[in-house]
Amino acid sequence: MIYEHAQLTIRPDGHEEFRATYPAIRENLLGVQGCRSVDLHPSVDQPDIYLLRVGWDSLSDHTEVFPNTEKGRTVLALLQVHVTSVGMIHFDADTVDPH
Repeated sequence: MIYEHAQLTIRPDGHEEFRATYPAIRENLLGVQGCRSVDLHPSVDQPDIYLLRVGWDSLSDHTEVFPNTEKGRTVLALLQVHVTSVGMIHFDADTVDPH
């Protein structure tokens, strides 16, 4: 499993609309093959930034399957209305052993 961390910068005047749209974004993501979890976290020190954290079975489920689905295209269209920039990185779900 991997985690996608997408840092979303939201239009300054679009927070309420973005939060109202989030349930549809989440529902569509969870409907795509390989998507296991979706969480949205607002930044505590940068009010226009949110972290969208999505759990995927594999990197290819996110990078190859997701963009080619109707639900994937819907998610991207919904985000495009509110997001001015996206920074994305993927993390392995396995933790580093401290020993």
